[in-house]
Amino acid sequence: MQLGAPVLIIDDDPVLTELVQEILSGSGHATAVARNAFHGLKLAREVQPSVVLCDWVMPDMAGSDVLRALAADPATARIPRVLMTGHSEADQSCADGFLLKPFRPDEMLWMLEQMAALPRVQKKSFLLKEARWQG
Repeated sequence: MQLGAPVLIIDDDPVLTELVQEILSGSGHATAVARNAFHGLKLAREVQPSVVLCDWVMPDMAGSDVLRALAADPATARIPRVLMTGHSEADQSCADGFLLKPFRPDEMLWMLEQMAALPRVQKKSFLLKEARWQG
């Protein structure tokens, strides 16, 4: 799988962030990290990541609001967005994909492969959360 640009991780949990970074770097992917929502929005515009992995519960803004803001901004609208959370009741309508914590490394990498396989212009026409990972 070749993503081309870094994966942006927006999460206030340093332990999870480091774990995700290790998994991705071990698979040959560059990462960028934002520890809060506002920094994540700024970094998404600057880095133009291949995918955004965003936590749902953060202190400064809900992850669903972050993903909606990315979708509404013409500079970031075509970046695939994955919501990560331990809450199965999270509003997933803002995301192209959904990872329920705790997730396995191979499940996350599978999700990123699905995101990379979609043409950027078709992100909103295909809801990846309806796809099922077969591990």
